[in-house]
Amino acid sequence: MCSRTNNPIILNNQSEISYIDFVKFFPETFIKQLKKIKFCGNYGDPAIAHDLIQIHEYVLEHNPNIMITLSTNGGVRNTDFWEKLGNIYARTPHSFVEWHIDGLEDTNHIYRVGVQWKKLIDNARAFIKTGANAKWFFIPFFHNEHQVETAETMAKEMGFKDFVLKISARFKDFNKPFIYRDENNTTKKIYPPTADRFDIDFMQHKGSLICLHKQRKEIYVDSWGRLFPCCWTASTFNKVNNWAISENKYSISLHQRGVFEILNDPIFQNWLETMYKNDKSICHQRCTGSQVHVIEADGIKIPQKTLWHYTEKVDHE
Repeated sequence: MCSRTNNPIILNNQSEISYIDFVKFFPETFIKQLKKIKFCGNYGDPAIAHDLIQIHEYVLEHNPNIMITLSTNGGVRNTDFWEKLGNIYARTPHSFVEWHIDGLEDTNHIYRVGVQWKKLIDNARAFIKTGANAKWFFIPFFHNEHQVETAETMAKEMGFKDFVLKISARFKDFNKPFIYRDENNTTKKIYPPTADRFDIDFMQHKGSLICLHKQRKEIYVDSWGRLFPCCWTASTFNKVNNWAISENKYSISLHQRGVFEILNDPIFQNWLETMYKNDKSICHQRCTGSQVHVIEADGIKIPQKTLWHYTEKVDHE
């Protein structure tokens, strides 16, 4: 759990999906028709989940051709765990793990609070040595932007398949810091990068709304078993005074209902339409291009609005 996430709703209600829950939510027939599963937490790290390896085995048993991706800061578990997980990913060469490493030994911990550098690197080496695909994702800030080239060289030497810059749109003003409070209620500041190559203001253009949920037929299920259209809608669910759907929270719980029962419920459909019509919603921020992160790989910048084009291109190389 990142210490910057001081949302009391999250901190007081930590949870995970067990193997038993996963099988209940997603039976064999459901798994067999999937093209991709991504394990990625909005507030936590999926590698912490106790049954993660068993869940991976279940998925591949019933759909050996599926693509699996996982997003982690790499600072949890030990080398034995990452070697076991690596052996699973090595069996599915189009699958990979995103290692989110934002700097080097002297800077990574500033944003990735609590992550121990040596443990992170040992875990990554254990995973990579199995032959599994690993990708290094790097968010540039003022405190680490001078280390991008060194990190990219290190990534190649370690055997990462790709080195990817993720330029954050979190800084609404390019010259102002991101301010947050840590677990001790102390004010902290993280400043944006200053190099011209990281200025993405010119790429923040509002266009037509392209819904990932509909475009790619995706759903997102959080660690409480609640089904959302996507990770972005899930990330704002716990904010105060957010969405009428919060009054019907059990209507989107897979502990209470099945996937298709939720998707076909008028409550869910009306919720989507409300989000589309509200130009202040997260849908309009993320899926119109008005406030999007930018991915840079091989010198090419791609707005996250069209991130699926990058993902599919790289995943199928």
